[in-house]
Amino acid sequence: MYLSFFYSKSLLPLSEPIIKVLISKEEKLRVRADSSIPLNMQDSILPRTKIKGLTIKKLNDKIFLTLDSNKDKFFEITNNKSLIIKSSDRRGIWINSKRYSGKINIVIRNNKIFVINVLGVEKYLNSVVGSEMPHQWHIEALKAQAIASRTYALQKTNNGLYDIDSTQTNQVYNGLESSTAKTRRAVRETRSLVMTYKNKLINALFHSSSGGMTENSEDVWSDPYPYLVTVKDFDQRNPKIRWKKEVSKSELKEIFPIIGGIQQIDVLNITETGRIKNLKITGIFGEKVITGKEFRSKLGLKSTLFRPRISENFYDKKDLNYESNINFYPYLTISGIGAGHGVGMSQWGARYMANKGYKANQILKHFYKGVNIKPFIERYK
Repeated sequence: MYLSFFYSKSLLPLSEPIIKVLISKEEKLRVRADSSIPLNMQDSILPRTKIKGLTIKKLNDKIFLTLDSNKDKFFEITNNKSLIIKSSDRRGIWINSKRYSGKINIVIRNNKIFVINVLGVEKYLNSVVGSEMPHQWHIEALKAQAIASRTYALQKTNNGLYDIDSTQTNQVYNGLESSTAKTRRAVRETRSLVMTYKNKLINALFHSSSGGMTENSEDVWSDPYPYLVTVKDFDQRNPKIRWKKEVSKSELKEIFPIIGGIQQIDVLNITETGRIKNLKITGIFGEKVITGKEFRSKLGLKSTLFRPRISENFYDKKDLNYESNINFYPYLTISGIGAGHGVGMSQWGARYMANKGYKANQILKHFYKGVNIKPFIERYK
């Protein structure tokens, strides 16, 4: 029976790997308890201390700490110093505007404040699943996300100061704010399960919506992975699958100042799924060949599955003596499909398949070709 494969008491005794998640790298940090239960702080500056809250901020290239109990006293934190904050409160620790469970490690490196959440990977996933996918979606889609995210995270461990970022650079993690009963169920019923290929953890990439066909990994990055190949997507129910962006001539001059904006765009080559690999942009001062990925990044586009069109007749508010009776037309119109890099599991495709009765393992084996799904053990690394 499928359910016994995905949730068995025999899996529970497996030790839970620890993951270090970078949750902040800002110049000001606010830490506080969620309730009357104090936080436990330990560092190399102060003795072990129970606190309600603290503030760390950068002033004149130096970093200072103040405790809520004595805001008039400043403690300087020098480079390579760190402090550890724990709490027995299951409601977690407030870091700026979000709550986190586990341990908080604050490290000063090169006058930057690194805030790292250290916790078990299963607790981490309770939030990741809800951060990456709406928790109202079908449980089988959430379970597929849990296995993909667990695989992705465990492949990133043992990387020094921290293992993984909490943003879309890696995968989104919002602490306790995105943990729900349904996401916890998805994690619990897939506990320890990961995807492997030839007995190694796979690079379990995923994205929002591919626009009909997922992409080969080598068409986005240089490395070809045999399990990350183009397959049919089922993301047609995505209400935002088609998108459009309009850019003025003056905005293009700001984005591409070296060539003086864009006067002409030529698509040089595309992938077999239609995504732009390279294009040539020509401006007042010259031309430049740019990848679709870089163009997407510079203009904030949802995907590289797009087509650009330059308008011959336009009015630009910044370039003309603008009058209210003159219509403003965008200079560059970009029409696109899908969201994300298009490699690996499509989240909207997973949702569709789950709603049609597919189980999590069937969803994953559709998007990741030739993989095995099994409990994690260290030798997979």
